[in-house]
Amino acid sequence: MVDIAVDNDVIIKAACYGLTATFWPEAASTCHLGVLGAARYVVAKRLERSPLSDRNERARGEAENLLATAITLEPTSGEIGLATRMEVTAQRMGLSLDAGESQLIAMMVHRGIPVLETGDKRAITSVERLLDQVAGLVTIAGRVRCLEQIVLRCLAEAGTSAAITQAICAEPGVDKALSICFRCYSPAPEGHAVDLAAIHSYLGKLRASAPRVLMS
Repeated sequence: MVDIAVDNDVIIKAACYGLTATFWPEAASTCHLGVLGAARYVVAKRLERSPLSDRNERARGEAENLLATAITLEPTSGEIGLATRMEVTAQRMGLSLDAGESQLIAMMVHRGIPVLETGDKRAITSVERLLDQVAGLVTIAGRVRCLEQIVLRCLAEAGTSAAITQAICAEPGVDKALSICFRCYSPAPEGHAVDLAAIHSYLGKLRASAPRVLMS
């Protein structure tokens, strides 16, 4: 049983920030994460090339620990067929959608995986446009969670933004939008401070582009 399918991009960003345990505190216990079989290779390679300030080794360790608890997802022939239809349709429409994302979405449709968490904003907006073009895809409406939504949930649960802000601003190059929202480039006199209004504004723009796909 997989509760959340997680794409490579969001795993990489969480590992770079050192926030995997914050993003998924119940991984392998009450919340089971699913990742593509190639995730271990892809994530490791991308982290090797990541220009982190001084935390490459820690990021790789974080990713390895998370992936060790995750359930490996391998697509069936039917799921590959749906993923291929999505990719071909996306290409015809000039949309951005990679094979990994399409396979995870196909598995959501076929296996009833409740949620997909992704750091790929272009994929989210592309899937929104594909809902009316690919049969069966409409079933994933309201089941995709983006990086900003994960961060907002963590901020609410933590009760304070200090640790999360420090982690994100230690690596401002990982995600530009979050670095801006957390004022990493222009800290307040008291230190870095999260701008919740900025996060909600950014999320609102994404929701406008993907009103059906994105979780409420």
